[in-house]
Amino acid sequence: MRNTSLYSAFIAASLSLISVATQAYSISGLQDASTNGSGWSGATADYQIIATPGATPGTNEWFSRYTLGNGDSRFNIDESILGQFKNAPLQDNVGAGLAAASESVRVTFLGTGAARNSVLFLAQQGSDLLDRTAFWDPIYATGGTNNLGTFNPVNTSNQLFETRGGCEYAEAKAGNSCVPDNLGQSRVISGLAVGDSLIFGLQALVLHYNADNIHYPNTNYFFSGAAANNQDSKGWNDGQVHTKVLNLGSNRFLVGFEDIWGGGDRDFNDNVFLFEGVSVDIPLPPVVVSEPVSLPLFGLLLGGLWWRRRTVHRLPV
Repeated sequence: MRNTSLYSAFIAASLSLISVATQAYSISGLQDASTNGSGWSGATADYQIIATPGATPGTNEWFSRYTLGNGDSRFNIDESILGQFKNAPLQDNVGAGLAAASESVRVTFLGTGAARNSVLFLAQQGSDLLDRTAFWDPIYATGGTNNLGTFNPVNTSNQLFETRGGCEYAEAKAGNSCVPDNLGQSRVISGLAVGDSLIFGLQALVLHYNADNIHYPNTNYFFSGAAANNQDSKGWNDGQVHTKVLNLGSNRFLVGFEDIWGGGDRDFNDNVFLFEGVSVDIPLPPVVVSEPVSLPLFGLLLGGLWWRRRTVHRLPV
């Protein structure tokens, strides 16, 4: 009886530590792509499928979904953006930590190239590093990273997006026509203090797909920022950096997650999110995003080149 009481007290204390970290903020309901202020016309954003160059059948990202057709081209994910995550400047061995630059932060889900479903959540606010004891101890006590039946640290108060909901691997494989429910949608995190450290977690869920020999038997947790956020006393995490960040300027950053234990293919574009109203703790140069040239502008450019060439040829010798 005494042991049961001690166990209950331990769980309650651990949960109270987590609740302390989540009391100060509130997360809005999902904002459809057509109403989130980013210029999409539909309830779910248009998307494109981007395959990984040189990948082998069964492992390439034909099932990927990345946003397209957004009013701000910097939020449209293309091959150039995906390639820049892998070699993001100054982040080979250092994870860029995020902090609130205003009292509210908007997060938008811009796409997934991952096979398995994941959930993005706000793991901690206000400290520089993850309180690993508060996060991991309740999970240790209930059986491990692959057991979410008794204790699940992701709940309605901290959950942001489900990345493949409505379009999981088997459904995409069957017809490749489904769209993730949350693609192009936003949430706003309010009640923040400027300078608050924000640590986001990715809960990567179990997936088995025998036909393609895909097996992810455990639910894993990966955190933004420093590699120290991905360490724990029992070694259930891998101690590596799992996010890379691209600077869009004006306190806007693209954040890409690597969702495989041990680093996977280290492309850091398995799940991509836009964060607005944040800063980072290392200096990052602005990313170069290609802007499409409109047809009228292209015509003016051609006309200018023709006129210049004509004028040059008419000059006296």
